[in-house]
Amino acid sequence: MNNNELAELVGKSRKGDSNAFIKLYSAVYRPLYKIARFALKSEESAVTALHQTVQDGFAAIAGAEISGIGSFIEWIVKILCVKIKLQYKAAHDDDRPAQGNFTVRSGLDSLPNIDRLVLAVSMICGCPAEKTAALCGYTKSTVEVCLTNAEVVLKTGLLAQV
Repeated sequence: MNNNELAELVGKSRKGDSNAFIKLYSAVYRPLYKIARFALKSEESAVTALHQTVQDGFAAIAGAEISGIGSFIEWIVKILCVKIKLQYKAAHDDDRPAQGNFTVRSGLDSLPNIDRLVLAVSMICGCPAEKTAALCGYTKSTVEVCLTNAEVVLKTGLLAQV
């Protein structure tokens, strides 16, 4: 999708064209799903966050400042991050570490919520700490600490399996 196609789809979406919004969303749903699944402990929670992102995104696009593909992606990732944080508040997860062999999933699940979200956005979007902070709604310092913590936990778990 180029910027002209994006502008046309955004314009139609702002007028309430749900098919145009579906086309916009279909261009970014894979990375959004990956962020949600990395950041949340269950498939069900990830799907719920994505559904809420689509609903809120469609409702909010009329007032959104979207000037290009990058700004659309940033805009929708910010909405997803808010939905993930709401999932965290609503969840009653068992915070005990998983027993048995270490897997990447068990390692991710052992991280605090904030670390999982920051790691997911940083990895999937491939952006530096400053951009990750803006997308997640945290400070750059917080993001840097989260990434360091996640790296230590995951490396330790992986190396313990060797």
